[in-house]
Amino acid sequence: MRAPTRPTRRPRPTRRPGRHGLPAGLAAAALALAGAALGPAPSATAALPDVQLIVNGGFDSYPWIWDCEPTTSHGTVPHEHYVSGRPTADSYAGCTQRVRVQPNSDYTLTASVRGPYVFVGASGTGTETVATWSDKSDWNGLSVRVTTGADTTELTVFVHGWYGQGPYDVRWMSFTGPGVAPNPCGGSGTVPQTQSGGPASPPPSPGCMRTYLP
Repeated sequence: MRAPTRPTRRPRPTRRPGRHGLPAGLAAAALALAGAALGPAPSATAALPDVQLIVNGGFDSYPWIWDCEPTTSHGTVPHEHYVSGRPTADSYAGCTQRVRVQPNSDYTLTASVRGPYVFVGASGTGTETVATWSDKSDWNGLSVRVTTGADTTELTVFVHGWYGQGPYDVRWMSFTGPGVAPNPCGGSGTVPQTQSGGPASPPPSPGCMRTYLP
């Protein structure tokens, strides 16, 4: 009598089962498709747009906002507005304005100036003071990059001459980077400033309107 043949052994599966019996590769593909259908996870915070953070950068309107030393004054040419600084042995004839910024962010400060030894820059707690300068007698542009520190939320932008040196003029300043644009009168929380030799600036308010000089 013929001996029965041994049954052929079935090959063992080469892929490891995934959850619910699916092979691991198919399970991963299913998860990937599910993730694509849901879309990417939203970021925790949306990036703020680059905006102009200086108010009255053309020195042509009230409320004045800028905090200037008594050794500064307005240019008197009609429709040409600028600040003139007259440094002395005790004063470098500066003007400043506070701006609100974002931590760990980059900003660009630019200005149009003329005169020997005029400086523009920015400083603040947690951020290294940066500045640039010019000694040209004709109008020329200055620009400097400012990078804020991890805890910096406010900077002071400045322009000034130098002790005992000649006069200077500045006709506009710009400070741009990520942030929220201030309202026309400087934004809430801005301390009212006075123009040296001029009227006091009224307190900022949401409905404040600027008055432009002729």
